[in-house]
Amino acid sequence: MNITITGNLGSGKSSVAKILKEKGYEYSSTGNIFRQLAMEKGLSVEEFNKRVNEAASRGDHSVDKMIDDTTTRISEERDNVVFDSRLAWHFAPKSFKVFIITDIDEASRRVFHDSIRANSESYVSQEACRKALINRQKLETIRYQEVYHIDYYDMSNYNLVIDSTNATPAEIAQEILDKMISYQNGSFERMMELNPASIKFSERADSDLSDSNIVEVLEKGGNFTLSAGKSRIEEALQHNEKFIIVKVVGSEPGDEDGFMNFANMVKL
Repeated sequence: MNITITGNLGSGKSSVAKILKEKGYEYSSTGNIFRQLAMEKGLSVEEFNKRVNEAASRGDHSVDKMIDDTTTRISEERDNVVFDSRLAWHFAPKSFKVFIITDIDEASRRVFHDSIRANSESYVSQEACRKALINRQKLETIRYQEVYHIDYYDMSNYNLVIDSTNATPAEIAQEILDKMISYQNGSFERMMELNPASIKFSERADSDLSDSNIVEVLEKGGNFTLSAGKSRIEEALQHNEKFIIVKVVGSEPGDEDGFMNFANMVKL
């Protein structure tokens, strides 16, 4: 089965995809497809990119369509491919669709420090990076809705939503493989897993649920507060569990005003 991996900025999705490549999956990325199309046209990546940008400024998204069509063709012709692409989930509908989420503060820390290591002067501070990531997300939301008529940040589009805030790429990759087996066996259609440490405690949270493996959370601005399942969270923290299944039972805009859309997951 093919796997499509995407996520919010700074989530580590490319690192996870490359680990899956090491585990035997064929690796396909938008960048690779872009380079392939440039080569087929006898152009350098830089020359091709310039032409694409000039066309896009005129409303011509034909290259986007070529990339999308290539993704669809690969997904239909091959098996055991991991797609590292923001929209591959949409163009490979029979794949196991994964969205990796990360706390915005952790995401901005990663991106900011990566820019320092790369000797880039993209951001003057981590706070500036944080604001830039939120702004870019909003621009992406508008672009994808205009061009593709989809909400990329609607978490109900994905089979597995998984939190990378306090987990390594290797741990996430293995969890994806484990959960894909459960998905193939019909155990679930959609699932969300958070790191227990990412969930804030509420004094009003119930101690138990009828299903002790499911924790209920409220979401606001990409942050999660425990609604029910306190004893399960305490157990997970005690045993240093990296992932715990949660159900979003309430979602409302927060300070980041829709950094990710969990509203439709309330119904799942």
